[in-house]
Amino acid sequence: MVRAYNIFCASFAALGSFLFGYDSGVIGGVLIQTYFLTAHGNPNASTTGAIVALFNVGAFLGACVSATCANKFSRKRTIQIGSFFAAVGGAVQTASINAGMFIAGRLIIGIGIGLLSMTVPLYQAEIATPSIRGFTVGLSQQFIGFGGLVATWVIYGCNDFTSNVQWQIPIGLQMLPAVLLFVGTFYLPYSPRWLIAQGRREEARAVLTRLYTTEEEQQRTYNEIIEEVDQEAKVVSMNPKDLIAPKYLRRTLLACGAQIGAQFTGINIANYYGPTIYKALGFTTSTSLLVNALYSAIGPITNFITITFIVDRVGRVKLMWPGSIGMGVLLMLIAAVYMSFPGPTAEEQANGLIGYVESPAAHSAHIAIVCFFFLFTIVFSLSWGPVAWIYQSEIFPLKIRTMGTSAATASNWLFNTWISQVSPIGLADPKVGPKFFFVFMATNFLVAAVTFFLYPETKGQSLEKLGGALDEVNDVENSNGPENQSESEKVSAH
Repeated sequence: MVRAYNIFCASFAALGSFLFGYDSGVIGGVLIQTYFLTAHGNPNASTTGAIVALFNVGAFLGACVSATCANKFSRKRTIQIGSFFAAVGGAVQTASINAGMFIAGRLIIGIGIGLLSMTVPLYQAEIATPSIRGFTVGLSQQFIGFGGLVATWVIYGCNDFTSNVQWQIPIGLQMLPAVLLFVGTFYLPYSPRWLIAQGRREEARAVLTRLYTTEEEQQRTYNEIIEEVDQEAKVVSMNPKDLIAPKYLRRTLLACGAQIGAQFTGINIANYYGPTIYKALGFTTSTSLLVNALYSAIGPITNFITITFIVDRVGRVKLMWPGSIGMGVLLMLIAAVYMSFPGPTAEEQANGLIGYVESPAAHSAHIAIVCFFFLFTIVFSLSWGPVAWIYQSEIFPLKIRTMGTSAATASNWLFNTWISQVSPIGLADPKVGPKFFFVFMATNFLVAAVTFFLYPETKGQSLEKLGGALDEVNDVENSNGPENQSESEKVSAH
């Protein structure tokens, strides 16, 4: 029963991740809807990139201040601040009358999502028992996928409306989970680690009795947190220089590298611009939205399997590098087939595909590309999708945990901004087009090598023990794999 309560708290907090996923799913569909394009001046590729990128700029800013907020106001209050910004940003977007106003709303909601994307996994990690921490933190990615799934089907369902409600309903609906999260978080417990860091030990003990099943677990966890707090929490650092201090530099590079690696998979090309790509292959708007809706259903299912049955058994690193290799191969296939069988020209698309005749071979090739994208999201959800968020939440000691996870999340949004801005320009450029996918084929293979040789395993360790292990075993040899060490030992290396 206590474990169910633990999972419930982590699941409810994951509404913040749902908002992230919903926005990612809704914007890709809205960008090809007739009434949205007309209402916002038929934006070109650069403006389209800005619509997506300014959200990520806001998220980057939110992630940068999230550590300060999480330490000063608590994890749960920071979640509420993020949900407030998300609700306001959603309202501005829904009421927008031009591209500038819509972009302003995107920036505001981005700040909220930036706060949530760092704080939610941190909160989930700090209330979870070690045996289910991979699952509970993995709920962040699960709800990101679920949010995208809901958004794409809402977009598809509204596509037949013949007024601005075609896009206003999908955009406006994101305010509902934001308000629900803001109100419901009042009833969630504070992080026991944050409470102890604030000197509120009796409150922390009361929270632990609700989160852990046995008195032995409660007392052991309480003692571990107290020990670490006595050593570090009284001097919790908010000095960014500590992130690159010799003692912590490796952790910072590992956490930021995990988030950058997730972006280098190229997943957000499909997430943000999937409908645009499908239209470029010759599918109609309605068919493109349907394909995107089906695509969005695959990730959450696969992610749930990963966090429930795989990540806490297999580990983190053993999922990361094979995932990068698999996605690199799939992007190579997408680029090669796309180059061999391009879709209609820009002029034919502008004329509603009048005069465009798709050969049987081209039709089969375009179906194959769609299938490759479906396989791509499966591999991502088996690897980097949940693991990047789990890894960053585990790697830091309490002294720099909020600041470190903030930096890692900011890294995610920084590279997300770059990818979302340049992708529509690259894909629309006739000199680049499908060759753009080769860029992410290369980054996937690079990330696979980096994680294979440099990343230590973190599964099965309490946050407190893991912190000490990385300090004491800072240069673990890659040859000392998890198979040669027991779960009770300090952190194992891949």
